[in-house]
Amino acid sequence: MWDYMGLTRVYTKRRGEAPQFEEPVVLGSERKGVSVQSACMSISKDMLDNFNYALVWGTSTKYNPQRVGKEHMLQDEDVLQVIVKTANQQKRDKNYNQKVQAYFDKYKKKKKALKT
Repeated sequence: MWDYMGLTRVYTKRRGEAPQFEEPVVLGSERKGVSVQSACMSISKDMLDNFNYALVWGTSTKYNPQRVGKEHMLQDEDVLQVIVKTANQQKRDKNYNQKVQAYFDKYKKKKKALKT
């Protein structure tokens, strides 16, 4: 049924924990694709901004776990663990100051709206 509908189940895993087989991330090959990037977008938009690499267990890799990038194509019932950049890696980015300023401006605007 999953193959007929073009859907792929991807299970998520946190560092140091077992995979969560109860609630998969369902990706469609016709909608946004079945890449690591589309899985990150369906979980959180901020995750993709701070993406460093991912570890994948399953049939889409040669060995388990395999370190992959955003463009890696996932297959049904793969397990995905996303590793985000550390704070020091984020600070070394070219547009780090712009991101911090945008976040501060958004916070300031929200705080001002609550006062009025």
